[in-house]
Parts: sequence; C-alpha cells; structure tokens
Amino acid sequence: MSLYYEEFPAEDGDAPQLPPLLTAVPVPEGQDVAAKALAAVATAEVGTVLYSEATQVVDLAIILGPEVPLRRAGQMLYALMIGVGDAIGALAPPEVVVSYQLPGYILLNRGRAGRVWITADPAAGRDDVPGWMVAGVTLDLAVRTGSEDVWRDAGGLEYTSLAEEGGGFISRTRLVESVCRHFMAWVNRWEDDGFRPLHDLWVQRLQDGGEMVLADGGMADWVGLDEDGAALIKIDGRPVGLIPTEFESVCGPAELLSVKKEK
Repeated sequence: MSLYYEEFPAEDGDAPQLPPLLTAVPVPEGQDVAAKALAAVATAEVGTVLYSEATQVVDLAIILGPEVPLRRAGQMLYALMIGVGDAIGALAPPEVVVSYQLPGYILLNRGRAGRVWITADPAAGRDDVPGWMVAGVTLDLAVRTGSEDVWRDAGGLEYTSLAEEGGGFISRTRLVESVCRHFMAWVNRWEDDGFRPLHDLWVQRLQDGGEMVLADGGMADWVGLDEDGAALIKIDGRPVGLIPTEFESVCGPAELLSVKKEK
C-alpha cells in the first residue's frame, strides 16, 4: 500500500469534520455554492462553510466576519490559497507541485486545476471594515469534460485536475476538511505574526508573474506584491495597486475550463 493512501479513507458522502469555529453546510450538486453563500451573508453565522455535494470537485465558500479594514481583510485570499496548497501537500504524493497565479489560480505541476476568490460588502472602501466577506475555492478533483489525457492550452498553461496529477485517491470530503484546517492555521498565524509570513510563502509559490490578461482584453505587467497584499501591476506603463477584492473586476475571474483539446 502506498504511503499516500489512507487505510480508512473518507467517503464522498460523509459530512466533513471541520475545526472549531467552522460549520459545514452541504449544497446539492448542481447548485451555485458562491451564490448560496452570498445570499446567506445576512443571516448565516460567521464560519459557515458551504460546500458542494458534487464528488468530482471541491467547491466551497466560507463566510467571514472581518474586524479590520478591507485592505487588510482581503489578505484572507492569500491565507486561503496557501491553505489549499498546504492541504494538497499534506494529502497528495510529493511529485504534485502546487503554485499560484493571479487572479487566483491554483496550479498543479504548472497546470490550472483550481481557483480561489474573495468578495466583500461593496459599500466598504479600502479603509472601511466591510460588513461581510466571503472567500471560496473551486478545485477540479477529476476530469469533468473531455478526455483525461488531453487538455486545452491556456496561455502557455494547461488545465488539469488532482486525479490527472496522481491524487485521484483523495476524496472530496477529506480535501474539504484539510483545506479548512490549513486555512484556519494560517488565519491564526496572520493574527499572531501579521501578513509577512503569508506574503513570503505566497510569493515563493507564485508561478511566473509576467503578463496578465485583463477583463477588458488588455494586458498588464506584473510587478510584485506589496507588504499589505496589494498586487502591483502596470497598465499601459501606469502603476496600479489592486487589493484582492478588486482582482476580478480588473483582471476578470479565474476560470476553470477543463476542455478537451481539439486534435
């Protein structure tokens, strides 16, 4: 038996066992987890984790209760991206290398397999404490369309899945549990030590800054990540700093296509 297989693996139908302060709420397969979370922000408790009952994807959203201004609260995007990377690292074989790409891609062996997103109360300015915030993850565990061995190239990167990279034995339930545990560990680290540890690890795992395609079809040059977590880019030679909650409006959403390459 491989070291990386569990003797008693969780079944996909099992409810995730989450750390304290988090509560799992299932969402039937086919329903939009993000939309459900956004509709629930006014009534759901902070720490509610909505997750899809689909078994070929991890699709979850966490309702957060920020107590700091938006420019700092958005740093939870990096905590969640690192948490996803650590969760995969804890469960998958060592040859599965995790890296990141803006506006929120999770790469496995340089292939796009997942995305992390964050959104907040639109009434909050950068220096305001937002009334609510939601952060989410989508990660392809197995191929959902097309062939398992052929994927369409995406700007020099291919789309992939955890199964394609050797982690097909990992259940959705176990990965949801692991993502939440590691995310909370990094939230605690952030509370104790500030953003610097997250900044340094995220930058270390960043895959090729380079050029970025914007939502309007234009291009931007990646410059770096500042000490507060703002992405520094140049658009037409003009420097711009984007906090995480602004990524999708400027860069467009990180999308997972999982489309078979035409031969």
